[in-house]
Amino acid sequence: MKKIIYIGETAGYTVYFDRKRKQILKSKKSQWLSNKKTRNNSKVIILILIAIILGGSVLTFFGKDQFFTGEYTIGMLFFLILFWIFEFSFLATLTHRILYKDIKNAEKATKKEFRNAVQNNNIWNIFNNKKVTITKKIFAWILTLLFLSMTMGFFFILFKINEQGSFLGSPIGSELIPLSLFGILPYIAFYLVWQNNLIGWFNVVGSYQKRKLEERKNE
Repeated sequence: MKKIIYIGETAGYTVYFDRKRKQILKSKKSQWLSNKKTRNNSKVIILILIAIILGGSVLTFFGKDQFFTGEYTIGMLFFLILFWIFEFSFLATLTHRILYKDIKNAEKATKKEFRNAVQNNNIWNIFNNKKVTITKKIFAWILTLLFLSMTMGFFFILFKINEQGSFLGSPIGSELIPLSLFGILPYIAFYLVWQNNLIGWFNVVGSYQKRKLEERKNE
């Protein structure tokens, strides 16, 4: 997990917490980062994920319909892997630029700025209050483990499908569309574990709300 994690934004700054040094930090925020403009994004993202899963299921069901020509080959698999790597790299780099753009120039922030950043974080839009609870922590664990298991399970499923003769050598159908979007799945897992760890965020914010968040003086 990241040593310095993203907390939120306040008054033109991005606020972080250094878990190793126990310090609240801030840096100038990216112009692409705006919690006000993306207030409902968490709900939209969930709806998009559901749509992708349902759409993929429907397209797979009608997979025999030949919307594409040709068949799956080693070359086609190689192309898909390159496309997945591109999707993952592009989204991961973009997110890093937005959340951690000026992290090298971060300076000490105040607890007031930390509190404002916590209150402004769009994570709370998923819940009915802004208080860290055991239920929310369990939700964070389940969500993270779900996307990790889905990412790793995909390769096992693909291997089993190919073992049954239903992948390499079979005609390319409409399932190619959801299949080509697989790169988004490992990105979400990477985002939840590394770039904006929800579990770590709840732990830090929970400590603050219980007045157990201790800061060390600048060394």
